[in-house]
Amino acid sequence: MHRLRRGALLAAVAVVGPLALSGCRSQPSVAVYVGHNSYSQQRVEKMASELEQRSPYKGGAARMTVAQWIVQRDVAKQMLTVRHIALPAVDLKDTAAKTKLPPGSELVKLFGEYQAYDGAIQQRATPTEPTPADLKELFNRAQTAGLVAKGSSQAAFTQGILAQNQELIASKIGIRNIYADGIKRGRVSVNPRYGTELPVLSDNADHTLLAIPLNSDAHASAVVGRS
Repeated sequence: MHRLRRGALLAAVAVVGPLALSGCRSQPSVAVYVGHNSYSQQRVEKMASELEQRSPYKGGAARMTVAQWIVQRDVAKQMLTVRHIALPAVDLKDTAAKTKLPPGSELVKLFGEYQAYDGAIQQRATPTEPTPADLKELFNRAQTAGLVAKGSSQAAFTQGILAQNQELIASKIGIRNIYADGIKRGRVSVNPRYGTELPVLSDNADHTLLAIPLNSDAHASAVVGRS
């Protein structure tokens, strides 16, 4: 995560290439679909429970984090494969030691691969200037979070945030654009219990300023929600 001068922005995104799918994608027992892969609620909850015990993530935050890591890991891996880029090595023993997560667990494997594949993707993304729609989203979300001074215009906000954070915003939007395309190509589906969007840029208080929908169909979840 990167922290910036005033109004720090954090970033965590990946990218993905085309994914082929088959079969039903509306099972209520499934938490996440990515390509041919499906992850049951039981499986995700088990990893979320392990994450809760060794991190500040609690309850819903843990399960949403695990779901995000699954999506990012799987789509990043597929993107690297499609582009004929060798997958980076993953040292799971080192990951377990550094994170104090349970050695040999699925959670360690997930996190280690997510970090490695996401890092490879970020190195290859082309920085992209924000569109008017991106700037409007930044302003609206910042305004909702109370980060915009009362009476401040979008133009003034845009000028200020770009003056301080232009390079980072361009970098993360470049990654976001590829990732958003990959979610559509892969028809990614996430049970709403496990989150509806993947934050791309957040401030240091975890207010999301840019995000990607976690479902390939932004108008309807392909996974049935069930508590």
